[in-house]
Amino acid sequence: MQKRWHMLQADKKIIQELVEQLHISPVLAHVLVNRGIETPAGGSRFLFDSLEKTYDPFAMKGMEQAVQRIGQAIDKGERITIYGDYDVDGITSTSLLYQVLSDLGAAPSFYIPERQGEGYGLNSEALQLLADRHTDLLITVDCGISSYDIVSQVTDMDIIITDHHEPPQDIPPAYAVLNPKQPECPYPFKELAGVGVAYKVCQALWSRRLHDALPGYTELVALGTIADLVPLTDENRIIVQDGLRRMRQGQNIGIQALLKAASLTGDAVSAGRIAFTVAPRLNAAGRISHAGQGVRLLLESDPEKAALLADELSELNRERQEIEHDIARQAIAQIEQQGRQSDGVLIAFGCDWHAGVIGIAASRLVERYYRPSLVISVHDGIGKGSCRSISGFNMYAALQYAGDLLIQYGGHPMAAGFSVRETDIEAFRQRLNEYAAAHMTEEAYIPSVSIDMELKPKQVTLELIAELSRLEPYGMGNSRPVFSLYGSTVAEIRTMGRDKQHLRITVAGRDRAYLSGVGWSMAERCDKIRSGDSVDLAFQLEKNEFNGRSSPQLVLQDIHEPAADVHLDRTIMIDIYMALKKCIPDWGMPVRQLQTRLLPAEFDRYGSHTIYAAVLVLKEIGVLKIRQNSDGPAYYFPVLHEKMCLHMSPTYKKYGKV
Repeated sequence: MQKRWHMLQADKKIIQELVEQLHISPVLAHVLVNRGIETPAGGSRFLFDSLEKTYDPFAMKGMEQAVQRIGQAIDKGERITIYGDYDVDGITSTSLLYQVLSDLGAAPSFYIPERQGEGYGLNSEALQLLADRHTDLLITVDCGISSYDIVSQVTDMDIIITDHHEPPQDIPPAYAVLNPKQPECPYPFKELAGVGVAYKVCQALWSRRLHDALPGYTELVALGTIADLVPLTDENRIIVQDGLRRMRQGQNIGIQALLKAASLTGDAVSAGRIAFTVAPRLNAAGRISHAGQGVRLLLESDPEKAALLADELSELNRERQEIEHDIARQAIAQIEQQGRQSDGVLIAFGCDWHAGVIGIAASRLVERYYRPSLVISVHDGIGKGSCRSISGFNMYAALQYAGDLLIQYGGHPMAAGFSVRETDIEAFRQRLNEYAAAHMTEEAYIPSVSIDMELKPKQVTLELIAELSRLEPYGMGNSRPVFSLYGSTVAEIRTMGRDKQHLRITVAGRDRAYLSGVGWSMAERCDKIRSGDSVDLAFQLEKNEFNGRSSPQLVLQDIHEPAADVHLDRTIMIDIYMALKKCIPDWGMPVRQLQTRLLPAEFDRYGSHTIYAAVLVLKEIGVLKIRQNSDGPAYYFPVLHEKMCLHMSPTYKKYGKV
């Protein structure tokens, strides 16, 4: 799906001021301004601030009461239980607070609910169990802010809530509540992850009891912050930078075991790779087994035991991937069988789908259809759902709009969870689509890419890539910059990879400088583009290492090819069909091989783009199909049992004479 390009605009005077004051290139200055950094002081904080510049934890509402109560529990040897969540944010929050309390002389325990049996957040049965175990002080991490009724019923232990989720109107009547988003909280940064709020508690405790700055622990905070997809700006950015540095130094044995299991070492340890390789392994504990495995790994001090635990999580992650792929396949089939691909909001549900992976399955629907997507697992008449959204659609607000149909819900604008009665799912679908109709336009369902600035080929250098690395870590709120090249001539384009799902392209700019790029999961674009075509590219930059040599590489985000002059009629279609029949043997032919054989034979008559359009028509009406062979995709002619009509093809309707 071709994307909409949005070219970001930046004030040239501000760019020049940043260049002069910060001694940086105009390209880096341009990117900073695009991210709202418009003063030398702001640029200096973004590029150079360290951990010492984080905010005073006592500025957070409730911190003084929390620190006093926790200090009292430590001094009196009271039983402290940490109550966490089962995702990576909750696992790292639990591990962090457990480790710091232990280092301060406490003997804490922890409790994380089981995802399938207990669900998210506080539950009365668990609190009664912990009370029976003589817990004096319960500290929640990454949960609790929505548990007013449950907290109000607890009388036999004190509760301190630390959370970062959107607070409801009624704040739970706990001993202390720490959430920078709660009303009247003056803390200057509102976007901390749950582990970030726990870290501020640890900073305050350490400072009050030892009169010193909290040493280390930031690798745990970085891991949870990256995984929870909060904006990597301001304080989050500073903490994650320090945490990544400590990961590269090998500070936390459990995290080192995870890095090794994911084959990450040295400079390869980045926020992006943590998000896609390390976090899923830790998340698999809470999704498939129990999150306690993840906590035990992060607290482990023996490298051999940590390696075994990391291997177990890797195996759980492989199992999670298989389950998730199966659910996503069923969800896609359900949506397409019902003809709901174009609904404003997509909902798929099934009996006893594994509730631990439905959020990932929802992400797969978003990737495929670019629609807000919800996947629901139904058991005994109750559905547990997980949501993923797209830009411009506030999922949390949408759930609020349908709140009377839900048993409970919570989350963020881009991701949320809920429970609903099976009998209300259809009404829930209609309500969400009603909300979407009122808040979304047709254009909002076309993915967009924001372009930081246009580059000339001669500007794409290793020196620029090295300077841009100062913007890391990348993540939500601080995305990797995207640039554009206009009017580049395609020198070569081909598929690549084991399954030929990716593309490799070489282009020449107007100054004849050649650049090479890759397009991940963009192999289908090879059919539309030919050598000699003029294209516009949207891309990110990275350094490519091959055979001991380094070179700039474009990582394609989108390709805009010029509108081709294509005309189809029955004569052209018959000619291309007959040419294909001559080329393709009964057992099929690799896609790339067919292109090289067919194009030269027919190019002079019709041109490459007309030939491609004709092939696409034959694919759309089922005359020509593609299957995945061991050496990549291949065309073949299926056995047809009925006559196929050209008017069934959207492409023929667009270019042909019906």
